[in-house]
Amino acid sequence: MAGWRTILVTKACRLSVKNLQLVYEPHEEEAAKVPLEDITVIVLENNQSSVTTALLSLIAEKNIALFTCDSFHMPNGCFTPFHQHSRLSQISHIQRDMKLPLKKQLWQKIITQKIINQSELLKHFEIDNLQLELLKDKVKSGDSENVEALAARKYWQRLFQNFLREQKSLDPINIALNYGYSIVRGAVARSLVSYGLLPTFGVFHNSELNAYNLADDIIEPLRPMVDMVVKKLALEDDLDIYMGVSVKSALINVLNMEMQLENESVSILHVCDVMAHSFVKSIKLSDSSHLKLPSIA
Repeated sequence: MAGWRTILVTKACRLSVKNLQLVYEPHEEEAAKVPLEDITVIVLENNQSSVTTALLSLIAEKNIALFTCDSFHMPNGCFTPFHQHSRLSQISHIQRDMKLPLKKQLWQKIITQKIINQSELLKHFEIDNLQLELLKDKVKSGDSENVEALAARKYWQRLFQNFLREQKSLDPINIALNYGYSIVRGAVARSLVSYGLLPTFGVFHNSELNAYNLADDIIEPLRPMVDMVVKKLALEDDLDIYMGVSVKSALINVLNMEMQLENESVSILHVCDVMAHSFVKSIKLSDSSHLKLPSIA
């Protein structure tokens, strides 16, 4: 059985391993143990936590994504397994040598699915989605006319009234979105690496300063699931600029939410694996039709 637990560490503690179990030892409190095989994600929010090298080694071996956070408790780093795939060299060379037409076709498919999911999310909240429905069929190869940006403006105006999606903004909605996206981005990177892909080389994102260009491509259809959680929290008036543990737990739990993939409801963690595997197939066969992307259940 694949791991399913996400661990949020908010207190100063020592993390070690014994008998293939994560040992959590907070200061002045009783220790707790969790089997490593049950864990998929660990978020270290407290900068006074210590982690043994033995645990780090097993985290890599068990394909667990480990996040660190900055002084504002926002995820700022992700420790992922280092290329355990037996055909890493072959896959990385194919990925590096991808032709531009294939990249453009893959990006067209990714953005089309993102807009479809954004439209479905508006519909879920009984918000007018007609303009996004009209845009989803207008994405050309490589999104040459930047339909994604047009759809985004209409989407954010409707999902959160009088709202500007600014990554560095300090309002509660943007802070929550950034937190949730960081968690999902790390899960995507984890899956990409586990299938022998190099996250640095994307199909659209290509910054030399970004180690996760491909993750930033593949995450796009998943973003509306984070938006869903943030919208619900906003409706319940549970958002604040300080992001309590309950809000962070809800955002981390996005990874266990289900999406629709080939007529099945599967967790986002599983979706990440399927997308990574199908991306490998797409680049091997130079055919974007093999890329599997999820829709909102």
